[in-house]
Amino acid sequence: MLTAYREHDDERIWRVFKALGNPVRLQIVRFIQQHPYCICNEILLQLPNECIRAQSTLSQHLKVLREADVIRTDCDGTSTSYVVNDEFLDWVRGQLDELVEV
Repeated sequence: MLTAYREHDDERIWRVFKALGNPVRLQIVRFIQQHPYCICNEILLQLPNECIRAQSTLSQHLKVLREADVIRTDCDGTSTSYVVNDEFLDWVRGQLDELVEV
């Protein structure tokens, strides 16, 4: 049973690294970390010019980060704000610590 649980953990870790493997997504996460509960347009306006400029592209990046549990959303009426999922990132840190200990 422990083996099945570990495989599941490996899948979660893989999704996180795949999501963070894109430099634009890393910039998005850093911006959200510095500006919790920001909205999509704020993220779009604050990213460097050489990054994404299309709302649809940013939405796709946000979707990947949400599906990997790196960020979470908070809906307030018609607005959706974003915040880094610190609890999940703490879990990832713990998984990496286990790898270092082996």
